[in-house]
Amino acid sequence: MIWLVFFLLTPALAQTDLSAINELDEELPNFSSNKQSDEEVQILRESRRFRPPRRIVSLEEIKGSGTQMGAIQPGIPVRDLKTNKNFTISKPMFVRYFNQEDEHGFKYVQNKNGTVTWRLHSRYVEPIKEEIALYVTPLRYTPAPTNILRADYDKKLKISPEVSFYAGLVQGDFMKDLYNDNKAKSGLSNQYGLHFFTGWKLPIKAGAVLHYEKASYRLDNGGQVLYQAPSFGPQFKTKEFEIFGEPIRFQTQFRFSPFARASGETVAGRVIYRFNSADLLTSIERPIKNHFGEFVLGFYFQSQWLNLREQSKFVNVRATNETNKSFGLSLSQVFE
Repeated sequence: MIWLVFFLLTPALAQTDLSAINELDEELPNFSSNKQSDEEVQILRESRRFRPPRRIVSLEEIKGSGTQMGAIQPGIPVRDLKTNKNFTISKPMFVRYFNQEDEHGFKYVQNKNGTVTWRLHSRYVEPIKEEIALYVTPLRYTPAPTNILRADYDKKLKISPEVSFYAGLVQGDFMKDLYNDNKAKSGLSNQYGLHFFTGWKLPIKAGAVLHYEKASYRLDNGGQVLYQAPSFGPQFKTKEFEIFGEPIRFQTQFRFSPFARASGETVAGRVIYRFNSADLLTSIERPIKNHFGEFVLGFYFQSQWLNLREQSKFVNVRATNETNKSFGLSLSQVFE
């Protein structure tokens, strides 16, 4: 029976045109041998009539696809789009990249300013979108109160030392009255100070001062009055304010001295007076940070009240409420 079917189909096969099949068979590679030369493989590649389609993806399209976070590991190659050079990542990094990749399967990394400089293959990027979405909005919650009062306090009291120098002019109304000499109304004053003040966070900083003041006055007869007094007392400083963009603060100190004395060469000879003194000094300061702490420039004004407690000569003071007033510049160094 099989032989009968083969006998009937043989004339039909003989009339079929198999030339196209034969040509295709000649173009196919020869798999009869396991070895092929490189030239044969290259010829076969160039003779292919079909090329897979590939759509070019523009950079603008990539930028408009949105971004997400990803992680890359050390040793990953990346390409600089400007120089077209490859670089290797040396440490783990988190990057933000665009969702759309280009036609070659590369992802483009977004910089912090929104520009694009780097690209790397998509297989090297591990998305971390699920890992960073850790917050789940609660179904019900109670709003936090808005009137929370927090106590701000200093855990450790800090005291900063300060050395100061004051130089200025004196309007000596009391000295003029005391020596009955108009020329003694003006003089020069120098002060040396050692200050201590707290560094707490309150608006007013308290402290203490120790001063030594030395002032000189001229007399009509060519003589000179020399005033000297060590004094001490409390000090207060405000917090810093900004005036025309510069930090400014104010200082006030009230000092006492039971050891003030003045000695002068008069026509009647050398006259010595001893006083109880009270000094009120206010100043405006401009601190400047330096290696030791703060260097402070200041302008001061001082009022001085003197009360006679001992004298070597009888005097007639017409107005005991007369004061000596001085003003000038100050230089200080705060050590922190």
